[in-house]
This record gives sequence, C-alpha cells and structure tokens, in this order.
Amino acid sequence: MTAPRTPQDVLESRARHLAQPLQRNTAARLGVEMLVFSVGRERYAVESRFIFAVVQLADLVPLPGALAPVVGVTRWRGDVLTVLDLRRVVGGLPGALDDLGRVIIMGESAPDFGVLADILDGLVIVDPATLHPLRRDRMVEIPGLIRGVTSDAVHALDAAVLIAHQSRASQEPIIPPSTFVPQ
Repeated sequence: MTAPRTPQDVLESRARHLAQPLQRNTAARLGVEMLVFSVGRERYAVESRFIFAVVQLADLVPLPGALAPVVGVTRWRGDVLTVLDLRRVVGGLPGALDDLGRVIIMGESAPDFGVLADILDGLVIVDPATLHPLRRDRMVEIPGLIRGVTSDAVHALDAAVLIAHQSRASQEPIIPPSTFVPQ
C-alpha cells in the first residue's frame, strides 16, 4: 500500500511537470503572438516581441520629401522618434491622419521607430504555417515585409525585415539631396 499523498506532494509533482521545457512541436503548434492593428482599410499583425509600447499620437512633425515610409517625427520619452506610415510601402492609399491615431513603438533591442495605426484589434496567436501567400498583384516596396495573410485577411508583417530596412535607411539622409535647396 502506498502512503496517502499530502497536498505538498501533489503541488511539488505538478511543479515538476510544469517546469519541463516545451517540445519543439508544441511551440510550433502554439504559433507566434502578434498585435493586430488597422491602417486605413487594411489589417496588419506584427510580432509582440518587437513592440515596446503603443501610445496615442500627440505631436507629429511632418518631413516633406522624406523617403517612404517615413512621414515625420514625434517625441517619445524625451527622444525624437521617426514615424512610419505603412500605407506608403504596401500599396495602400495615403490619407489624412486620424485624431485617434496610435503609434506602435517598435525595435529589436531598443525602440527604433514608430508605426502609425488607426485601430488596435488586440493580441492573437498566429501559426506561420497557416499563412497564405500574398497576391501577386499586390505591390510591396520592401521585399519580404509581408510574411503572408491569415484566413481572416490580416497581413502578417515581418518586423525583423522592417527593422533592418529602417536601420539601413537611417544611414541615408531622410530627405533626398535632390530636394534639398540650401538657403
């Protein structure tokens, strides 16, 4: 006969079971946590691990002639942050900024830039294996930016591609030399 198990024994057994690492197939089955947001009539998702904050768009200083997708700069926590409008690189129609707009602060190890968003839809788990390819007629100026489209028409963005693109772009002048006229 086995001795009756105490509540402490049961809790320790459960803790040992929960402390086991996830198997690779379990992690793949869970998918990737992504923030879904809308810009204009399109819905996008970006991995939550690249997001530092989401803030209300307060002050946006436009940069006329800036290279797409840069639309301006704003202040965030005492720093100047470049703001991007994805519509300028994914074939959407650029429009007026909504008073209720948000800025999704993104980066890899530190906040690098902000992305404009009209509406935040929340966090979802996306299985990359279930993404559908992007339509061939869809123009995207940054190769590899859109990983695929979910069954409910959310464009899954590759944040690493966007961060790398902006990192390279930050080495170049924001305003092309041909548009700069010295005073």
